Amino acid sequence: MSWVICIKPTDAECLAPLRLIRGIEVAEKEPFIWVRGSNSDEELELLIRALPAVARYELSSGNRLRNLASRIPAETLPLLNWQLLSRWLRVQLPGNYVPQSIRWGEREEGLSPFRPVPLRIVRSAEERSIDLLMTRLSDWCDFALSAPEVRLRQLRFAVDADGNVVVRGKPLPPLPGRQFVLHANIGIQAGFMWEPAVSAEVLVRRLGLSTDALALFHEDGTLSRIEAEQFVPATRSAVRETIANES
Repeated sequence: MSWVICIKPTDAECLAPLRLIRGIEVAEKEPFIWVRGSNSDEELELLIRALPAVARYELSSGNRLRNLASRIPAETLPLLNWQLLSRWLRVQLPGNYVPQSIRWGEREEGLSPFRPVPLRIVRSAEERSIDLLMTRLSDWCDFALSAPEVRLRQLRFAVDADGNVVVRGKPLPPLPGRQFVLHANIGIQAGFMWEPAVSAEVLVRRLGLSTDALALFHEDGTLSRIEAEQFVPATRSAVRETIANES
């Protein structure tokens, strides 16, 4: 059975769990984002049901649409510019958001009200275990396709549009790249820390992070944000699917 759903543009990120599933296509036409596919296995059906769809359809011959709340096809699928969801929905890890814009109050002696103090990334001598690795897609794929499955079982990964991969889990693969230390769900490049030394919980609130999302501070002061659903299990099939989507 072929299916079509419509969602609001503000809900586009909810499609992330579907990005590695073959054959799902997406198109934009105001005021909706249109999504279609022909897969109908139980796992996918559960994922689709969980989406905040404005409308759900069954697609039949002649591009006729039957709203699932109706018994007969009463609409026609409009002419749209379709593209694969895996190409349309690109995970963006390295953003150009600069955390110096995150500010909070620090009272000057004898003065009121509070004056804003910018966040800075500074060198740190504190030694902590490494929790995340950012490496290149090519290096990650070479490792993942040759490593024993038991080695991959504890890992998850997220890929961005520029060929960067963030790997999470332990033990991390011995690959070149940038290493990050986690403080709650705030990650900072190893060898650095933020200043003033407020708690990670304060930064989480200031950034408006959800419980499962990660924010990664880089040495140059930029910030990457990764939602939980952007991480997928490190299986060979997921890696091969990623290679296919990137080629």
